[in-house]
Amino acid sequence: MANQKLTDKTALEQQAGSGDLLMVVDVSDTTGSTAGTSKKMDFKYVIQTDKFSLSNAEIQALNSSPKTLVGALSGYMVTPISVTMLVTYASSAESSNSNLYFGFDPSQDVQYWDYSSRIMGSVPTDRTYIYGGNQPGQGVNDPTILNKAFSMWSNAAFNGGWSADVYVTYAYTKVL
Repeated sequence: MANQKLTDKTALEQQAGSGDLLMVVDVSDTTGSTAGTSKKMDFKYVIQTDKFSLSNAEIQALNSSPKTLVGALSGYMVTPISVTMLVTYASSAESSNSNLYFGFDPSQDVQYWDYSSRIMGSVPTDRTYIYGGNQPGQGVNDPTILNKAFSMWSNAAFNGGWSADVYVTYAYTKVL
């Protein structure tokens, strides 16, 4: 509404997400005024958290159908901050000894951002896993993470009865 102060607007009482807009003043662009130019900014360029709910079938198929958690943007790199998994146990404990990976190239298991060895192995209860980027000695991606999506995958099929809500916190970073 015209002539309404920002302080008079309704508050957003949940996390902002991709597609939500912020108003910023770009002080380096003086085409609008000497103080700067008002511009819109998609919230995905600020720290953001997205939630994905994975069914047991999707979990069991992660080795053949990796899950993209953050899509690629041309000219940007995804900067992952954390991944939190709230795992819900349903039936039959995991016995596959499979590993779960997070990173930029689901076609291999040597370079990754973080992983769990034998996730949910013989665990008959709900479980929370928190990842913060435990980079291996060979790095995260060869040769670059520029223009790459951030995904999760497994090295083999899981066989347990569990599902998960996955929360990924990240930012897009413009590569200049």
